Amino acid sequence: MYNDKLEVANKIITDKDLEEIFSKMNDDLILNTQLANQEKIQNEKYEYEYQHWTLKYFDGNFKCTINFYDDTDITFDNYNNFISIFNSRISEIKDMWVRYNISYTIQNGKEQKSISQHIYMSIYEDRMSIDASISSLDNKMSDIYKLIKDKINNASVKYDRIIKDKNKISNKVSFAIGIIPSLIVCTLLAFIPVVRHVYSITILSYPILVLLLTFVIGATFSASKLEPYYKSIMPKKKYDGYDSNRGKSIYKDDIDNFVGTSEIIIGKNINNIHNRKEIEEIEEKYSKNIPYYILTLIVLSIVVVITGFII
Repeated sequence: MYNDKLEVANKIITDKDLEEIFSKMNDDLILNTQLANQEKIQNEKYEYEYQHWTLKYFDGNFKCTINFYDDTDITFDNYNNFISIFNSRISEIKDMWVRYNISYTIQNGKEQKSISQHIYMSIYEDRMSIDASISSLDNKMSDIYKLIKDKINNASVKYDRIIKDKNKISNKVSFAIGIIPSLIVCTLLAFIPVVRHVYSITILSYPILVLLLTFVIGATFSASKLEPYYKSIMPKKKYDGYDSNRGKSIYKDDIDNFVGTSEIIIGKNINNIHNRKEIEEIEEKYSKNIPYYILTLIVLSIVVVITGFII
């Protein structure tokens, strides 16, 4: 017998991962119940000292308690009822406790060994822990435990590029949104003699003005595109001192707490994977034309300067 505990940190565990684990537990319970019944029928033919059992006195149960955000809870011992509620009300789940136990006796003639194994899962929106007691004499529960560990090890990292590079992603989207109207406005200004003269004598004035206006326009509109998706996945803020010059407290992302917890796709996290995909799609959509925008800026900068000298 060995006991093991897992604390899941900096991982994204999806609802599909959980459902696969629960389904494996149920399948295992059904299979072992069937095998125990078959062994009972087979051993009825033999005297006690000639009986061979791998699941004598088999007793197993799958039980789950779900707490909902409306301050109600339901305890299930029927898998079909449980999985139906899990799938239909997953956005309402605050936390849940899953308990899978099996006990039985292995008998070969007069020799007997009693075995009891369990896997307990405590599941919250920001963490998940597993308490397992697995028998070294029999491997009937090892496949389930291996599946759980595989799901954890192969899960996506919570502190991923989408989180780490938020500023970079926001800047790219801001640039892509703001560059075209900024090019139009700054180019039209070249028709004003005074502005055209400034462009011609200060070569970098046109591209600098374009870039400044780009990020003013872009920041205004990109926030409305990205922030709704970032809102539920970003680290919480923590106090980081007081800025006496600005007269205000400073807060920064609590990265240590963020990577020390996980993201379980239940309850308030139910749209988090969708939100990450939306951010990636927005980034891709607006980033793909940036090289062309930069080339256009360079060409127009040259044209504006030359035009200022000629006219």
